[in-house]
Amino acid sequence: MRRVIIFLLVGVFAAVSGAEDDPVIGEKPLSELIKQLRSENRGLQMRASKALVEAPAELKPAIAPKVMPLLKSERENDKFVAAQVLGECGPVARPAVPDLVPMLKGTQYERNRAAAAKALGQILKDAKPDKEVEDVADALITKLNEDYDSYSDVRREAMYAIGMIGPAAKKTIPKFTKGLTDYREYSNEHQMVRRASAWACGRMGPLAAEHMDRLIAMLNGEGGDVPEIMEAIGCIGAVNENVVPNLVDKLSADTEWSPICWRLQTYEALRKFGPKAALAVPVVARLLRSGKVHYAHVPAALRVFESVGPAGKEALPVLESFKTVKEYRGGSKEWNDNPSAQQMENIRKTAKDVAEALAGQKPPAAATEDPAKKAP
Repeated sequence: MRRVIIFLLVGVFAAVSGAEDDPVIGEKPLSELIKQLRSENRGLQMRASKALVEAPAELKPAIAPKVMPLLKSERENDKFVAAQVLGECGPVARPAVPDLVPMLKGTQYERNRAAAAKALGQILKDAKPDKEVEDVADALITKLNEDYDSYSDVRREAMYAIGMIGPAAKKTIPKFTKGLTDYREYSNEHQMVRRASAWACGRMGPLAAEHMDRLIAMLNGEGGDVPEIMEAIGCIGAVNENVVPNLVDKLSADTEWSPICWRLQTYEALRKFGPKAALAVPVVARLLRSGKVHYAHVPAALRVFESVGPAGKEALPVLESFKTVKEYRGGSKEWNDNPSAQQMENIRKTAKDVAEALAGQKPPAAATEDPAKKAP
């Protein structure tokens, strides 16, 4: 009887161990999905890739080691799907970095170079500085410089990857210029590279101050279509005396037909600048009085008065009017909707909170999370 019990226990242990080594993902065990990932049938391969990418986070440590060998495959499709899956595995796939870096070279298929760049950013997101991270950052930035890649997707993903890595890749910052000036007339693809480069500047924060003048020029040229520019300016800060006046001029010159996607970031940037943004108070107050601030942006605009300190008291009459406002449309002809009752209540509450903060009755509210800190 004792032998039977021991045999059963061993069998149970083996079954549990096997389940841990070969977990079921969706309706298939990992081992079967890996075989499918190696299939010459493109449909089967893509379905396996999708299942592995969407697998729960707790299974990624088991998935990554099984996928890494595909990076050494002679088939380009294998390398492509492997890079995609490993990127979604994140930091647990870091042992794959030495095999991903060579995929950036021009001898690889274009989509493989882009997939490798993206995966490197995902795997090394917010990494701590070390030699491997610096080497990866160097390899990425060369795709816009010494080893310029004619495929815009590669340049875009390389800049996003550097931004994902963050300050640990700061040595590449002087070479961001190529990405920020990546231009061809009427080319959306080139604009996507500039967007990624601006986003990377934002991720670097004040470390990217050397590019502020370029970002301001971009803001005045295409800021309405590229919100990442304003996000980057806000994250870097008012590092010179030209920053706030340019933001104020941009707000002042705004028309009801201009794109509105950058305006919320403008108010958030001014909030981050604190007292340095005092110059913006009369302009923001005028826009609020005239109903040229979209209702969804009104709370952020009101918070500008709070963040600048005593200079914000100039806007107390505006705050008083918004404390009891019952109707507000605001915005532009792009918007045909109206604020909900909850949104109106939030506007009134924000106006009251800001007025009390300026009167010293409430502590100032913290600025919201930097949108440029989020992954694309």
